[in-house]
Amino acid sequence: MDTQVNSRTIEYAKHMTRMKMGIQPAHKIFYYYSILYTAECSVRAFEFYEYLLAHDNVDSIQLVGAVQEAIGHAGALAFYFWNNGSSRQPKEIKDYIKQRSENLKNEFDLDDDSALKNRSIRNTFEHFDEKIDVALLNTLAGVFYPMPIIQSHKTIEEEQVGKYFKLLDIEEKCLVLLNQKFFFENIQKEVNKIYQIAKEKVAHG
Repeated sequence: MDTQVNSRTIEYAKHMTRMKMGIQPAHKIFYYYSILYTAECSVRAFEFYEYLLAHDNVDSIQLVGAVQEAIGHAGALAFYFWNNGSSRQPKEIKDYIKQRSENLKNEFDLDDDSALKNRSIRNTFEHFDEKIDVALLNTLAGVFYPMPIIQSHKTIEEEQVGKYFKLLDIEEKCLVLLNQKFFFENIQKEVNKIYQIAKEKVAHG
């Protein structure tokens, strides 16, 4: 499929936005399948995390990895509902993307109080290698914890010199990446809700 933006594409996007159509009915199924796939990836990762929790002597790397994967997919999922386009795109395309996002948000019963709206979820997992670069360049002193560990998220405040790469608080369902906290209980609930709605929409065409 040709996804190049040309003058015809821009004019059509402008027309769709002006008509406030959101998404053409025949096109919605493409979004439904895409949302279903991304939501299912997150759901399965959360399920794997819970499976690991039910077993003794679980490796902290596996536990943290499962949660990180789940939240990473949740961040990708959020783009379908909270997206204003990129600075590199023509205004007409950005306007359409914003309207399309609002349309999908309404269809999936989401609002701006959703845990998925947190932009840091999307930003942290995008170009994660570059986030590591910046974090290390900004860190001149302290106690470093490069390995994933299982511990209370409150440790960060209690131990001010600690620099945590990956920390998981099982009790309060909090993942810490580069000293940034992500409480994932509500994220998981939103993902499950979207997954169920997407399955229904795909089933009914």
